[in-house]
Amino acid sequence: MTTALLAPTTEGSPLASALRSLVRNAVDYSAARASRALEHLTDRLEGAVGGVVEKVEDKAEDVVEDVVEKVEDKAEDVVEDVVDKVEDKVEDKVEDVAEDHGVVTGAVVGGAGAALQQKNPVWGALKGAWSGTGTGTKVAIVAALVVALLLSPVLLVLLLVALLVALVVLAVRRAGG
Repeated sequence: MTTALLAPTTEGSPLASALRSLVRNAVDYSAARASRALEHLTDRLEGAVGGVVEKVEDKAEDVVEDVVEKVEDKAEDVVEDVVDKVEDKVEDKVEDVAEDHGVVTGAVVGGAGAALQQKNPVWGALKGAWSGTGTGTKVAIVAALVVALLLSPVLLVLLLVALLVALVVLAVRRAGG
């Protein structure tokens, strides 16, 4: 099984996208709650302090936005690292299983890996089955294909001769009968 077949796709990984979305939603929710709490506090203090509250509110909003942005960036980095590690471990395990258990397992793993990468699972299964076969079987298959290619012109000539003989026999029977 080749590593290219099961290489992780970081751009379109559904797991990474889902985790990023989850982190963004959590951070956005927390930012919204902090913003509402800040507005509530501002409303309560506004009557007592006046213009100072507006300055503090503007500064606090800037600080909250900066913190939210930094937390979101850090969370995305952590999620991407975790997803990459999980994908690498799963890929290693799948490759170990495919290499150790022969043609059928190689075909299943290859097809599943291709399907997960949104590629043709039949082609992936064929690649997996080929990688799961032993060296002796591979040599026999290649030799059979070479012999078939070399003998195909001879078989075509024999088929044409047989067809010609059949036509002659039919012509003789019609002429005689």
